[in-house]
Amino acid sequence: MEKTPLKFTFHYIKIFKWYFLSMFILLVIGQSCGQFYPYYLAKIYDTAAGKTGSPSYWHDIILFTWIVFALATLRSIFIESTMFIASHFFPQARTLVIRDAFDYVNKHSIAFFNQEMSGNISNKVHQLDGGVNEFFSNIMNSSYSIVFIAINIVILSVINSYFLLTLIIWLLLISWMGVKLGKIRAVLSKETSKRQSIANGMIVDSLANYSEIKSFANFKFERLNLLKYLRILRRAETKEQKIKAWIHMVQNLIMVFSILGFMFVSIWVFKQQLINTTEFIYANTLFAMLSESIFGITWIYNNLSRTYGQLNSALETIAIEPEITDSPSARKLDIKKAAVSFDKVGFSYNGKRRIFNNLNVEIKAGEKVGLVGMSGSGKSTFIKLLARYFDVKSGAVKINGIDIREVTQDSLHKHISTIPQDISLFNRTLFENIKYGRTSATDEEVMYAARQAYADKFIEAFPDGYQTKVGDRGVVLSGGERQRIAIARAILKNAPILIFDEATSALDSDSETHIQKSLNNLMKNKTVIAIAHRLSTLREMDRILVFENGRIIEEGTHLTLLRKKGAYYKLYKMQVDGFMKGQ
Repeated sequence: MEKTPLKFTFHYIKIFKWYFLSMFILLVIGQSCGQFYPYYLAKIYDTAAGKTGSPSYWHDIILFTWIVFALATLRSIFIESTMFIASHFFPQARTLVIRDAFDYVNKHSIAFFNQEMSGNISNKVHQLDGGVNEFFSNIMNSSYSIVFIAINIVILSVINSYFLLTLIIWLLLISWMGVKLGKIRAVLSKETSKRQSIANGMIVDSLANYSEIKSFANFKFERLNLLKYLRILRRAETKEQKIKAWIHMVQNLIMVFSILGFMFVSIWVFKQQLINTTEFIYANTLFAMLSESIFGITWIYNNLSRTYGQLNSALETIAIEPEITDSPSARKLDIKKAAVSFDKVGFSYNGKRRIFNNLNVEIKAGEKVGLVGMSGSGKSTFIKLLARYFDVKSGAVKINGIDIREVTQDSLHKHISTIPQDISLFNRTLFENIKYGRTSATDEEVMYAARQAYADKFIEAFPDGYQTKVGDRGVVLSGGERQRIAIARAILKNAPILIFDEATSALDSDSETHIQKSLNNLMKNKTVIAIAHRLSTLREMDRILVFENGRIIEEGTHLTLLRKKGAYYKLYKMQVDGFMKGQ
């Protein structure tokens, strides 16, 4: 994605260049017709002011009237035809901008989404869409005015050379003023856009966490927090609107004085008998139209400055280089069984908090490995590095001896099924959420996966069954039901690597028993990595790795580690004692 507003918009202008060229040709023809009908209007006035008894008096007036009518009609047909062309490419441009922005946003790493609020990102995508369309609209309007101005300048120059000199001096002053005012508005627009994004982000953040607001009875706090940002936005918008009003008033006053000034120049030229009556009327009519178009151009420039500020603000957020990218030589990963290895891996978040230093781990294909340890010991980071949500700082993470940086991210993720502790569901039907595991799956395969996850009974209990909408983030389901949908999704995906992050934590005892059976079937011939907080769930693991401060301090089976009476034994005993006290 292009990083600057001009390059970004001109990328789409190049795509639609033939549309723009067609419109420009129609504008030139239409404006040429439009610029000459005031001349014949002047001829009508001049003829009407002459002697009524002349033989051609009425003939000339009627002839000039028909010419005016023909030129005005042709002008309207040619210029308005550009709107039909615009109706074709504007919707296409909007589709392309949103599609490209969506594609690029999804190239960013997990770290990017951790740092930016989803509401802010969504607002920036809309700013790109609106900015490009507004940019195109202003280009069309400016093209209309530029062609109009160019033809007017040529005509006035032909009428008299004094008019050309007057126009050059006047245009230089107006251009200088327009650029100065445009820069002021661009700065203010960028600030307003920034504040708008923050306010929108706050709204989305609050709506996404409405259950927390309710449970803590913090509506007033959230409202005050939002109002604080809205006040900042209001001040920025007020300041921008005031400048806009001043610019508009100054431009209109200058336009009035400009018309008066040109009138005095034309009177002097007429007094010197350098032009006739028709040319005098025609020149003043053209200049009045010209001055309006010139100030229209400066206003368009100010609008473009505002649009530039919006686009710049959006691109500063979205168009940064993705942290995790596929190498040019990356190939697709295509395996049936997966052995995982961490080879001298070093990693830290943002170059500050060191997690791993020279970590070495070997997990055989088909092996089931549990990860345990206190919070912050490195368990979650381990699976994030395996999924390449972050890149290692040193060493390598390998699958079947292949460095995961040498394969495409999409193919890597297709080989990993993850069942997190906090399940994320789309606001779609239960059927669609399960099918998300493999979008090409048949209806029978989707329902089979649901049965394997013991989700079919509660799904069929809903009036709409599999077509039940789950609500935002799956709000209509219980925690256990959401996890069974996630398990069904993973069963359908059938990836060679399975990652569980306390997959059965939200299930009741009866459901957990059934799910554990389905998980045992699912885990056959799969490489399994399970983070567990309830250590009793790791009894069936082939090996357990005990993490502490980014190091593996113990490893072995559940029983072996208990016999050692080391760190694992202490963690296990703490849980058992805590459970017994709770009875």
